[in-house]
Amino acid sequence: MLMLRILARGGFKEEYFLITLALLIGAATGLGAHLFFELIEYATHLAYGASDGLFAGRPYMIVVMPVVAALAVGAMTYRFAREAKGHGVPEVMDAIYRQGGVIRARVAIVKAVASALTIGSGGSAGTEGPIVQIGAAVGSGFGQFLNVERRQMGILVACGVAGGIAAIFNAPIAGVLFALEIFLKDFSLRAFAPVVFASVISCSITHALRFGGGDVAIFQVYQDAQYNFSGLELPYFLLLGVLCAIVAAVFIKSLYAAEDLADRLTIPDYLKPAIGAFGLGILGLIFLLTTEPGSHQMPSFFGNGYTLIETAISPKVFNEGVGLLLLLLVLKILATCLTLGSGGSGGIFAPSLFMGAVTGGAFGLILYQVGLIPQDSITAYALVGMAAVLAGTTHAPLTAIVMLYEITREPKVILPIMFAAIVATTVAQNLCRDSIYTLKLRRRGVRVGTLADLTILKGISAHQVATSPAVLVHPEDPLQKLIDLATENETGDFVVVDPDGAFQGLVIAEDIRTALLQPEAVPLLLVGELLRQGIPIIDPDETLDNVMDAFAKSNVQSLPVGMDNNSDHVKCLITRQAVMTRYHQEFEVHSD
Repeated sequence: MLMLRILARGGFKEEYFLITLALLIGAATGLGAHLFFELIEYATHLAYGASDGLFAGRPYMIVVMPVVAALAVGAMTYRFAREAKGHGVPEVMDAIYRQGGVIRARVAIVKAVASALTIGSGGSAGTEGPIVQIGAAVGSGFGQFLNVERRQMGILVACGVAGGIAAIFNAPIAGVLFALEIFLKDFSLRAFAPVVFASVISCSITHALRFGGGDVAIFQVYQDAQYNFSGLELPYFLLLGVLCAIVAAVFIKSLYAAEDLADRLTIPDYLKPAIGAFGLGILGLIFLLTTEPGSHQMPSFFGNGYTLIETAISPKVFNEGVGLLLLLLVLKILATCLTLGSGGSGGIFAPSLFMGAVTGGAFGLILYQVGLIPQDSITAYALVGMAAVLAGTTHAPLTAIVMLYEITREPKVILPIMFAAIVATTVAQNLCRDSIYTLKLRRRGVRVGTLADLTILKGISAHQVATSPAVLVHPEDPLQKLIDLATENETGDFVVVDPDGAFQGLVIAEDIRTALLQPEAVPLLLVGELLRQGIPIIDPDETLDNVMDAFAKSNVQSLPVGMDNNSDHVKCLITRQAVMTRYHQEFEVHSD
C-alpha cells in the first residue's frame, strides 16, 4: 500500500496506522449501530405500538405483517445483496477467509433495512448478525478505499465487528472477544490493540446517543434477590450445562434443516422468506388465541424476545410455570428456523439468549419445586442458561461468559456461568462438530479451524515440512542466468550467497517477472540489483507458528532454511504452500 509506505518512511509504524483506522471504524460503526437500533425501534412501534400500531389487537395482523415484511425482505436481498439473508455471520467469515475481507458497501444498508423489517414485524431473530455485517462492511470499506493489504483487511473487518457488537449490546469486552475468538482467532497485540480501540470508541458513542452518557445494562436483573453461589450447586449447573448443550445442538441442526428445506422448494428465492413468515404467523396466531386473547402485544417468542428474557430473570418467572417455559422454548426454535431458515434477515444471539433463559428458568423452577434450591436462586439458573446456550451454539465460551456479565452487570453468577458455559461448549461440540457459524462454511468447502490451531502449529517443526532444493546464485551473476536456471530447475525463487556461501538474500519470481517486462534491460541487470535483503533464515527446529510469522513479515512465498551446523548457510527452501499442506494434514488428525 503506497500510503503506508510513505508513512513508514516518516517513522509512522504500521501498528499506529491500523489503530488510527480502528478509531475511525469504531466511530462509524457506533453511529451505524445507533441508526440500526433506532430503525428497529421504529419498525417495532409501527407494527406493535400499544395504541397506534398496525396490530392493535387484530389477530389476523399477526400473520399479515410478517408476510408483507418478508416479501419486501426477499425482494430486497434477492435484488441487491443476497448475502444479507439469514444470520449473516458466516458470510462475513467467508469474506475474510476466501475474499480477502472484501465486502460490498451495499450489504450494510440492505442488511440494516431487511433486519429491521424482519425483527420489527415479529420475525424471530436478533441484532448480532446484522450489526456484524454492518460493522464488517464499514471496516472493509475503509480497507478497500485505502487499498490495504489482505493481512490488514482482516483486522479492519474485525474492528467493525467488535465495534458493532460493543455498540448494539453495550458490551465492549464481549465485542473484542467475539471478533478475536470467532473471526480472527488471533490474540496477538498487533490484532488486539486496533480491535480494542474500535470497540471502545463505538461503545462510547452508544453511551452518548442511546443512554444519555451513562452505562446501562441491557437486561436489569432483580436486585433484591440474595443469591450466593455454593459449590454444592455444581452438580445442578453441570446438568444445566448438558441440557443447554442439547438445546444448542437441536437449534443448530433444526436451523440448517430448515435452510435445506427452503433450498429444495421450487419457487423463486425472493418468495421463500414469505413462506417462513406465514408459518411464523400461524404459530403466533394460535398462541395468542389460546394463551393471550385480546392482547395488543406481539407473542413473546416473536422478535428478539427481550421482554420474555426480562421476565425469566425476575420473580415474574413464577407466573410462567415450567410447562409454559418449555412450550416457549419449542416455539422459539420453530419460529427462528422459520424466520432465518427461509431467508429472513437477523441474528442468532437473541434467540439463543431466549432459549437459554427459558431452559434455565424452567430448570430452576423444577429444582425449587422439589426443594433443592431457594426461591431467590431461580433467576440465577435463567442467567446461567443464557450463557450456556449461547456458548453451545457459537462454540465461543469466552464470548458467552463475558457477554452475559456485560448485558446484565450481575457478578454473583460469574462462577456458575463459567462452569456451565464450558460444559455446554464441550458437550455441544461432541453433539455437533461445527458451531452455528462454521457449519455453513464447512458445507461450502471452507475449512475453519479453532483457537487450537496455534497449538497445532506450535507442535510442528520446520524440518517436518517438505522443502525444495535451494538454487544458489551470486550478486554479480547476470539476470539471464536466473532465467536459464528457472527453466532448468522449475523454480522461481533463488538464494543469493556471497563467495563464502553465506546467505545474502532472495531474488523472487515476482521481481524477475517485473524485470522481464523490459526485455531490453535484461542483458544489463545483475542479480544484486533484484536482491531482497532482510529475509530471515528459518532454523530447522523452528515451529510453524514462528515460520508463519516470518512469512507475514517478509511478504514472500519461500523462506530459506539454514543448515544445522551453520546458521548463515542455506540448505533448502520452505514454501507457504508446503507449510499449509503440512498443517492441514495435522488438522485432519486432530479433527477425527
